[in-house]
Amino acid sequence: MPLPFDATLKDLARRHPGDYASTFHLGNAAEFHALNVDLSVISAATDVVLGRGDPPRSIVDLNFQSGPDALLAARVCLYNAALHLRFQVPVHSVVILLRPSADHSRIDGRLAYAGRPRRGKLEFRYEVVRLWEIPADRLLRRGPGILPLSVLGALPPGIAVEDALADVVARICRRIERTLDQATANHVLTSTFVLSGLRLKRDRALDLFRRIRAVEDSTTYQYIIEQGELKNARKMLISLGASKFGPPTRKVKTTIQELENLPRLERMGIRLMTAESWDDILNTP
Repeated sequence: MPLPFDATLKDLARRHPGDYASTFHLGNAAEFHALNVDLSVISAATDVVLGRGDPPRSIVDLNFQSGPDALLAARVCLYNAALHLRFQVPVHSVVILLRPSADHSRIDGRLAYAGRPRRGKLEFRYEVVRLWEIPADRLLRRGPGILPLSVLGALPPGIAVEDALADVVARICRRIERTLDQATANHVLTSTFVLSGLRLKRDRALDLFRRIRAVEDSTTYQYIIEQGELKNARKMLISLGASKFGPPTRKVKTTIQELENLPRLERMGIRLMTAESWDDILNTP
């Protein structure tokens, strides 16, 4: 799943493995930890590998899926076999479908075939979780690693999607502001915003977040907005500067992309009108 949602979900599960273990009934949450898998076929492809115990006596392979994939079962079977070969313990594979468009009739939790009739066969079973079938209210009662997934859960019937999502986000915001440290709260709400893009277009998601008083008043919301403004300011500065001075060197581009000071980026944009080189821009205080 090479999409922005991919990195967000991997990060959530790796930070909060126990939340995923308890939510999806995988075992005692305290026993699970994220594994660093030294296998190119696995680390480059599968999403999150959780070990139960240290060293692991069993493994859970989590695979998030946001779109259709006809080869999904075969890929998951490959990851399962490679993990079993590497760790020599039982491996349980879980496919978490994030939205209905990722579903199709061939996703039935089973892959089976016989190379030669009556002379051997493969029969592989995996678990399928359809996130939109789990009530958002239930996900809202889980730990911080699961909270952002609430925007993908089943919403109350008879309510417009954006209104129902606004209530979910407001509840997430109130909870994290009350119970989490600032860094974790920032991460959870930012992840919520990213995952809301699986249900709404980005501009509609921004509008939704803006109209929720509990979100607007929170420092985490300001963090989301600031990150978006920083990204746009950097992009605009590089684009306008390139049209005036030519493409920036790698060093200049890296320097601009690493700037976290929005007022300075705005001053650099103004300086473009009179600057004669990229160095003039970078020397803007």
